[in-house]
Amino acid sequence: MTGSSDTDNKPIIESTRNGIVNSASMICRYFKVAHRDMVYLKFILEAYEGMNVMSTVDNKAGIIRIAIMPGFVDDMDGLLAELGRQVTLEPTMWHDELCTF
Repeated sequence: MTGSSDTDNKPIIESTRNGIVNSASMICRYFKVAHRDMVYLKFILEAYEGMNVMSTVDNKAGIIRIAIMPGFVDDMDGLLAELGRQVTLEPTMWHDELCTF
């Protein structure tokens, strides 16, 4: 990668124990989406492996959580803005005790 150094990965490495990311280090965003768009979003976001984890927190209401790895917030914000032009991503509040997935 151009312009990156070992220190760029330090927060991710420090937040990993036994191969599991410490969820406290994740930045979570919540969106209300149409049910028909959930699978599409899941496939697109899975293509960005290692940057985020999408999960459904309330299937009935159509609420999803996107947990973003530290260091990828700007990239994911750009991706989410572009996806928001294709599907309705309505930002919403959700009260998790911790940002877990």
